[in-house]
Amino acid sequence: FGMPQSKLHEILGGVDTAVFHPDPAARERIRAELGYGDGDFVVGLLGRFDRVKGQHELIRAVSRLRLDGVSNLRLLLLGFDSATPEADVRGWIAEHGIEAITAITGKRPDIAACLNALDLGVVASLWSETIARAALEIMATGVPLIGTDVGVMPDLLDPSAIFPAGDVEAMGLRIRAAMTDPDLTR
Repeated sequence: FGMPQSKLHEILGGVDTAVFHPDPAARERIRAELGYGDGDFVVGLLGRFDRVKGQHELIRAVSRLRLDGVSNLRLLLLGFDSATPEADVRGWIAEHGIEAITAITGKRPDIAACLNALDLGVVASLWSETIARAALEIMATGVPLIGTDVGVMPDLLDPSAIFPAGDVEAMGLRIRAAMTDPDLTR
């Protein structure tokens, strides 16, 4: 762009680890608030409600796993109205029959605490993810993470934790693997 090198500066994205960190007390508090038991496996997605974030695909993957007999699976959507209204998201949840196992946080001041309640984070984005702040925040809390093959996600995760964007079946297989293989989540 004709800009002299001396005028260019790189600003790296980051996560405030004073806020986003493993917190067993927050995990216990949020899980109790949401009615999760010790045997529940809570999968969550952090992101505004927008087609790009892949909430619909995650809802479908969780529904399929439940239909396959994975009875201890729970879904936590840490998000709020944006390009996609919450009513649409709730409609997808109802359509797939997982209302009883799904919670939506809405805007909350304690999102870091809510992330600690997860057993597995999912970045289900269909495109974009230039920085993937949600992924970095989930990882900073010490929660295992799986994600799509878009943007920087392949740079952040081991190939065994990556699945093709929009591939509901592959996402479900990664969730099931995380539930059954402690080595994978480590």
